Parts: sequence; structure tokens; C-alpha cells
Amino acid sequence: MSEGGMDKESETGGLMGRATSTAHLETRLQLNRQASAVDFNAWLFARLGIQKGMTVLDVGCGTGAQALRFLELVGPDGSVSALDIAAESVATLRERAGDAPQLETAVADMAALARVIETDFHTKRFDLAHSSYALYYSPERIAVLDAMRDHITAQGRVAIFTPNGPHGMVELVRRFAAIPQAVDESLAFGPTVLEPYFRANFWDVTVHFFHNEVRLTAVEDFMTFYRATTYYDAQAEPDIEDAVRETIARDGHLTFEKNGYLIIGSSVRERGA
Repeated sequence: MSEGGMDKESETGGLMGRATSTAHLETRLQLNRQASAVDFNAWLFARLGIQKGMTVLDVGCGTGAQALRFLELVGPDGSVSALDIAAESVATLRERAGDAPQLETAVADMAALARVIETDFHTKRFDLAHSSYALYYSPERIAVLDAMRDHITAQGRVAIFTPNGPHGMVELVRRFAAIPQAVDESLAFGPTVLEPYFRANFWDVTVHFFHNEVRLTAVEDFMTFYRATTYYDAQAEPDIEDAVRETIARDGHLTFEKNGYLIIGSSVRERGA
């Protein structure tokens, strides 16, 4: 049994259910947008260099937080191929995109990415293969990275964004509840998993660190955010709520770090090189 009173399989299953929930995703996105000091999408797209006519692959697209912007930037001569495991999220993306003809989507586990590209997607080679806040959930992350790398153009790039420590909300919650191992692993995923893979498989690798603070002035906003996380623990909620209320009453706000790690690889190494 784990410290949280459940076995590893149950813990992972519960975490994945919360991670892929469209409702929880939309809650996290909304609160991040309204409370973050830095606009994540503006920061990300400033580093991706998307141009008109590009072909883009978006792995773990969710409801379209990045895919919709990709569509705007690549224009009618480009294309966006987006995959997510949640059918409701993909349906939301398609609705928001207005069934744009340059968008193709698939509902599938990202572990099946290579098959989806070969059998379902019209576009087979991509100028950019991208994934934000998604890849670390997959136990088949190396196979997914291989599929992304194998399907970029000669001048194409692979770009992965992942959380990075310190993460203030996680550390606050840790005072009152066990944090799932998968959450702690996600915060180290960039330097411990992605960077060795990219250094071994691309000639050119760049790393960017995203530094952000989230500032909340209402207790209920914090609790709504927390209830939508992958590490929510109902039993710990009263103690966490008391701690948050005390901090906001004293300081007028609760501010915590919420950082990230972006790695971009280009110039693929030949296998065995």
C-alpha cells in the first residue's frame, strides 16, 4: 500500500482520470489564465516560431489550448493534426475550431501515436511535433517521443513542455496530504527524462525555463483549483482550506510558484550515430 492508503495501480488510475477530465482541464486553464503573472501561451509561442504554411502535430491537445493558436498561425496553407485520449476534449476543440478544414483530430492514447499518424492522419510529416502538459502522463513516453521524432520533416523540430519545480501548490498540499509519486516525477520529468533523450537523439537542443507565479485572493478560487488537480485529496481539504484562509486573511492573497520546462530538439541524429 502507498502512503496515501491505496496501491500503485489505484493511485495511477485515479490520477489519470483526473488528468484527462475535460471539466478539470477547463477549470485549471481558466484559473491559470486569470491568476498567472505570465501568459503561458504568449511565452510558449514566442519560442516555437510558428509560421504560415507549417504542419504541426499536437500530442495531448486537450480542448485546444495550443491547437487553436496553431491553427491561426499556420493559416489555410498549413495544417494541425491533434490527438487526445478524451473524446469530450477533442469534440470541444473541433467545436471551437469551427471544423476548420486544416484541422484533423484523433481520439486515442498517445501511446498509439505512430499508428494514428500512419493510418488516420492525412499529414505524415510535421514541421513541429509539440506536446504541452501531457507527455509525462504516458508510461510509453519514450515510444511517443520516438514517434514524434520519426515523423518530423528534415528541418522539423520536437518541442515538449512539462511542469518543473518548485511548485508552490504541491508543496502547500504536501504539508497535509501525500503527493502521488507520479506528480513528483512529473516535476523532474524535464531534466531527468526529456533532456537525456533529446541530447541522445538531436544534434541541436535548447532548454527554456518558464518562471511564473499564481496569485489568488479568494479562498474558494484556490480550493476550486486544488479540486481540479491530479493530487486532490478530499480528506485533507478542511486542513488545506484553513491554511489558505489564514494566509489570505493575513496577506490579502496567496501567491505560489508554478514553473515549467520547455525543450526543443532539431537536426535528428541518425540511429546509432
